[in-house]
Amino acid sequence: MKKVYTLFFVLFICFSLHAQSSKVITEILDTTQVSLGQVCYLSAVQQGLVQEDASYTQCINALYQKGQIPVPSYEASLVPLANITFIFAQLWDIQGGLFYRIFHGAPRYAYKQLKADGVLPENSDPGKIISGQELMNLYTSCSIKYGNMELSID
Repeated sequence: MKKVYTLFFVLFICFSLHAQSSKVITEILDTTQVSLGQVCYLSAVQQGLVQEDASYTQCINALYQKGQIPVPSYEASLVPLANITFIFAQLWDIQGGLFYRIFHGAPRYAYKQLKADGVLPENSDPGKIISGQELMNLYTSCSIKYGNMELSID
């Protein structure tokens, strides 16, 4: 009988943690303007720096401590597309062209590199505050281009 209760307890904990990350992803998708906390959440969880149930502030601090963002900022701060590309470029360790390698700490060149690689459309604006849906589309495009994610249509 103890084994049954233990099994139900373990399953409850597993589903609770999964529900938390699903809740965060749903929150991001429903957002009209993404915040720094949301972008840092995607990056920090993907890198394994924090658990899926971490707060946005913990995610920002984790990226700051790793040197991937220059200063910790308020989690609700709106973040322009160029800064998002900078965070994602470090997530996938994009090598890029000459100027990107020389100015590795500049969001401008991360943005230009993703644009040159075809991840961003030619008419995109580096200062635009994107929606959660656009953020998840960019995240998926980067995963396909630079990560281990493969897109297959059967």
